[in-house]
Amino acid sequence: MKPIAIDHFCNYLFPSSLKSNENGRIAFIGKRASLEDNKYLSDLYLLENGKPVKLTASGGIQAFYWLGDSLVFPDIRKEKDKAYTEKKLPLSVLQRLSPGPGEAQEFVRFAMTLTDMAFVSENEFFFTAVYDPRIERLPADDEEKATKTLKEENEYIVFDEIPFWRNGEGVTNKKRNRLYHYSGGTTEAVTDPFTDVLKFRLIPDSGRVIFISTRFTDKMDTSNELFLHEKDGSLKNISFEPSGFDHQNFISAGADTIVLQGTDRKEYGLNQNGDFFLYNYVTGEKTVIDDSHNHNGYNSVGSDVKMGGGQGPEWQIDKTGIVYFTETIDDSSHIMSIDPGTRKLSRITAENGLVQEFILSGGPDTNEGSGDSFIAIAMRGNDGPELYRIEKNGRETRLTTMNAGAIEGYAVSTPESFTFRNEAGDEIRGWIIKPSGFDPAAQYPVILDIHGGPKTVYGSVFFHEMQYWASCGYAVIFCNPTGSDGKGAKFADIRGKYGTVDYNDIMTFVDKCLERNPWMDADRLGVTGGSYGGFMTNWVIGHTQRFKAAAAQRSISNWLSLSNTTDIGYYFSQDQIGEDLWSGTDKLWWHSPLKYADRVRTPTLFIHSDEDYRCWMAEGLQMYSALKYHGVDARMCLFRGENHELSRSGLPKHRIRRLDEITKWFDKYLKCK
Repeated sequence: MKPIAIDHFCNYLFPSSLKSNENGRIAFIGKRASLEDNKYLSDLYLLENGKPVKLTASGGIQAFYWLGDSLVFPDIRKEKDKAYTEKKLPLSVLQRLSPGPGEAQEFVRFAMTLTDMAFVSENEFFFTAVYDPRIERLPADDEEKATKTLKEENEYIVFDEIPFWRNGEGVTNKKRNRLYHYSGGTTEAVTDPFTDVLKFRLIPDSGRVIFISTRFTDKMDTSNELFLHEKDGSLKNISFEPSGFDHQNFISAGADTIVLQGTDRKEYGLNQNGDFFLYNYVTGEKTVIDDSHNHNGYNSVGSDVKMGGGQGPEWQIDKTGIVYFTETIDDSSHIMSIDPGTRKLSRITAENGLVQEFILSGGPDTNEGSGDSFIAIAMRGNDGPELYRIEKNGRETRLTTMNAGAIEGYAVSTPESFTFRNEAGDEIRGWIIKPSGFDPAAQYPVILDIHGGPKTVYGSVFFHEMQYWASCGYAVIFCNPTGSDGKGAKFADIRGKYGTVDYNDIMTFVDKCLERNPWMDADRLGVTGGSYGGFMTNWVIGHTQRFKAAAAQRSISNWLSLSNTTDIGYYFSQDQIGEDLWSGTDKLWWHSPLKYADRVRTPTLFIHSDEDYRCWMAEGLQMYSALKYHGVDARMCLFRGENHELSRSGLPKHRIRRLDEITKWFDKYLKCK
């Protein structure tokens, strides 16, 4: 059997953006890492008779939309247009690919960067695009002058609002995701320059649109509003509550009625799962369907061999009015249903694993668009992401073998699960991955991997980095401590408790692993994790010296500095720790790993990205400098041009370098006695 290599993720085709048209034809985007080009080549695929058929070869398809039996997608194809966009000038050229032989033809173009769209008809559609007032001021009819002016503008940055940047987007000051209406060749803005549209959906067969948005000029609020755009162009605020409400998701469920998930966040703060309501936005009538706070409405199961569709694929509704969504339960994500009439929530999928996204479809002997079953992108066991047909009774049929070659003939160590009860009596689930070629008489070094979030989960699905470490002779252990998703709102709530109950669960898990597996070498323990896992790695090394090496990735070290530097800091720190900089400095500092850096004796590697605006690189630099100051061996690897998603969707060569840095660091300290 071949060992899992450091570049093994390049063997996968990553499917995402699953969509069907009214005739039941199904298309999706497939991405593949190219080491030669050091990027992801992304193309359009059609599902024909259960087989994926590649439709494009440009490698640059990032989104698509159905228009009848045609596919519409943004793609820059002309050399002149490519040269234009290389000057950082915005342009979206929509191509239309019709059934049958032939190339895609240009459909329409905009001097904007489109982010989403929905068709009313061939000549009418709504779309969102990035609005930048600097671009708005550029001369539209003079490319040379526009290029020169933009270059001068980019030599400095002005901040006059918060947040002023956002992970994955860069500087966002005064930029907004604006809603537009295109009809008969004319484009009009629906929202004003200060409104940021978070989600919009057409009301079927009406030409009307409902959208969730937030409007701000100085400080963005964490709540948002719900608006209705009428056929005559008028806007009406139809928010569920007059203020302070977070509208999370919705779908039309009849005349002037939607099924809505949202929350006032009064009980569990920012991480509070939304309640479900049946809401008539004309009469204001509200019916509670579920108010348990226990249903997150998205997939939070992690894996580094998937892309896209991670959180909250579009809800679906069938002809009987039942709504379908994804949900994380324990260590797996599932398709769920909610019946507004009976207020009953049911789980559709029976298999454990990960449901990335899904659409309603038909059964094998029925019309594809009948809604009798689902087509889903899912991960099961050690398999990579594949397309499955899932019937409403939960029975699954795997349709594709896109990634079968990525695992056949390779030495994969299947995670072994066990549970234990923590001090509060809660069940904690963890996993052990044995090293390749396992010999029970040998002694092996161990890597503890801590997930991010903290409101996410690990599961039993394939994780490349863990399997690579197993191929390098390491045991890998990981668990879902208090604060993780999948067990309801109360279990996930660790506001004001960071580094206490969660730390105790993780350390107890390590003890249980060592007790159950005498082949694990307790003198050769390593610890790593990213984001919240990076915070916890920093916390662990300041509170115990049992680990001989650590790798803190995209971490938090200081809640005080995080508060006013990151894209979410000004509200996240206060919510999660329970105090702000002016009333609770002592508590913020108590929960900061940097406070305990003088106790650290563990050699530590820090991995950060210079465009990570979620856990800004200052967090890693502070902890790195503190360890160096106190004479602890430390190393900092800062990736240029990467953001918070480095380990999951960073440039292929950067992903390899990141994993190589971590592995060599552990080899240095854990492979010697």
